[in-house]
Amino acid sequence: MQRRSFLKLAAASTSLVVLPVLAKPLNFLLDREAPAGLDKDGKKRLTRAVLSTLNTHFGERPLQFWGRPLSQIDMEKRLSNIVHWVDVSVREHQALYPVDPLWVMGQIMAESLFYEFAISPSLAGGICQFMPSTATKEYQMIVAGSLPEHHRAPYRKPELADALEQYRSRAAERERYRKESAGNAPFTLNKALNWMAEGKDGKDLAAKQLAREKRIAEINETVQAARKDYIDYLQANITELGHSDIFKYSDFFRGFDERFTYRKPINAMVHMLANSLRVRNGNILAAAAAYNAGLSRTFSGEVLYTQYGTLPNISETSTYVSRILANYEEIALRFYQG
Repeated sequence: MQRRSFLKLAAASTSLVVLPVLAKPLNFLLDREAPAGLDKDGKKRLTRAVLSTLNTHFGERPLQFWGRPLSQIDMEKRLSNIVHWVDVSVREHQALYPVDPLWVMGQIMAESLFYEFAISPSLAGGICQFMPSTATKEYQMIVAGSLPEHHRAPYRKPELADALEQYRSRAAERERYRKESAGNAPFTLNKALNWMAEGKDGKDLAAKQLAREKRIAEINETVQAARKDYIDYLQANITELGHSDIFKYSDFFRGFDERFTYRKPINAMVHMLANSLRVRNGNILAAAAAYNAGLSRTFSGEVLYTQYGTLPNISETSTYVSRILANYEEIALRFYQG
């Protein structure tokens, strides 16, 4: 993505109104023919640019995900490794669509602040925050609990290794019940008030609706319990067998959960971005939104907008894209200034 457009002031005389003139149009479309990848100096500059951005804006307060300040983290080593794999992945997927490595770094920053062991409440994991199902089904990553050996020693808390399947099963049960019992949820507050005003007896329907809500709450408790068990299983093995060290214990993590490594998740993220750019005619904003909300949600059937897509009306996605834009701006500012 090109750098932001700058305003250029021009005035022929003091009698004329001074108006801002765009030197170039704002461009959020990536060039289909742009060369991919960075040279050795470019990779070093990108590492320094991201590190400088973090130092400038996060200081000594504890970082999200990490729980400790930047000064206690060997961030330069991490960034250098991440930049390497971003560059490798961008080159690999160039034929699909060239992806700006600066944008990828800004997006990883928004996802996890580069913390390898970030785990979200939805069970997304790693620096690129892949959901278990996407990681296994679409990108053939090993995910904790997916191999028979994960269910026995020496893995810690092996009795919790099937918690991911329990979580999926309970969540599916909740969705099935919601659909099957939809007829037992007829009342909105307005409808209930109208029935009362008309003197209608809605006791039976109200009882069915309350029973439905109670059952959903009960299933929710089992979903939450399975989620907690799976996170406990992940964290026990990350800390006790992997010692929270992606560098010294990289072999362990490659066999336990590849979402917590660098190569495969970064390659998968770049592939997803490249494919979205291809489908959305180079629109990096739509591509970033697609990573968060799904590519189909960026589709528009309206004339003109079909080729570029749209940003879905989802608050989380809007915040997500806004953060990436800010991250990219700060990183690019430093990168292009050397």
